[in-house]
Amino acid sequence: MRYQDQLFQQRESALLDAARQLFQDDSWDRVTIAEVARHAGIGKGTVYKHFSSKEALYARLVLDCSRLHLAELQQIARCAPADQAMRRVIRRAFELLQADPLQAQLCLLCDRPAFQERLEPPYREQFIELEGQYISLFGDLLQSSFRDLQLSPDHCQHLIWGVEACVNGVMTRIASGGFAPWAEYIELDAYFDRVTDFIIAGLHGQAAALLAAPATNE
Repeated sequence: MRYQDQLFQQRESALLDAARQLFQDDSWDRVTIAEVARHAGIGKGTVYKHFSSKEALYARLVLDCSRLHLAELQQIARCAPADQAMRRVIRRAFELLQADPLQAQLCLLCDRPAFQERLEPPYREQFIELEGQYISLFGDLLQSSFRDLQLSPDHCQHLIWGVEACVNGVMTRIASGGFAPWAEYIELDAYFDRVTDFIIAGLHGQAAALLAAPATNE
């Protein structure tokens, strides 16, 4: 790799690290590009050679971390027994978010339509592609977990909506700081176990209900 390319990558990594550190202490809308540049020891004008906006920088943080998480979940899905894969993947997804509450906060913000509308098309396309990969992962898990039921793609999509709603709820709980402010403290690990049990039980019940429902003609 040429020296100039190495320098470019080093600067980009420094900017991403600086942004992540600043976001730990302040909300994204209060952190400025100038602060990120100063924290990284890089001129403000140089930032725009890497990221066209603060939204682009923010999106890059989420995309990079989400891809790492996805790769780990895909590996778990490949290695786990079919009857345990769904539970292990969901439980590990919660653990990854618990280990990095900032990622949960960033994901929730990047999912907002108003934020997506401000992103340049290449970043929006990357989010769409990443979402498709997550849907594919859970679709494969559903087909494997309920192989004897022969779920259709429409059935899988219906079930994935429920999983997504539960995962987003857990993400919101992690982003808000867990249950520390509650009068009765609840341990997050126990909460994750109960939500995972709920998802698995709901999938079994809903899958059976979908297959038992009479077909409708459009």
